[in-house]
Amino acid sequence: MKKIIIMSALLLSGCAHISLPNFNGSCPHDYPVKGNANSGIYHVPASPYYIQTIAELCFDSPSEARRRGFVSTKR
Repeated sequence: MKKIIIMSALLLSGCAHISLPNFNGSCPHDYPVKGNANSGIYHVPASPYYIQTIAELCFDSPSEARRRGFVSTKR
């Protein structure tokens, strides 16, 4: 439930810098940063867990993910 509330709030804020992921959990080309709403962590394409991460939100840049309260992976 927490995930749904967070995702809804972010998307309803009208931000053009956030997108929903594709059906397969990947991000659209223009929004390459994967966000996990439960953990609040974002993954960039160069991070080691990027491929296996199923996106719940997608951002157009790491700075936008940080602006929305997400933190980068520790690695």
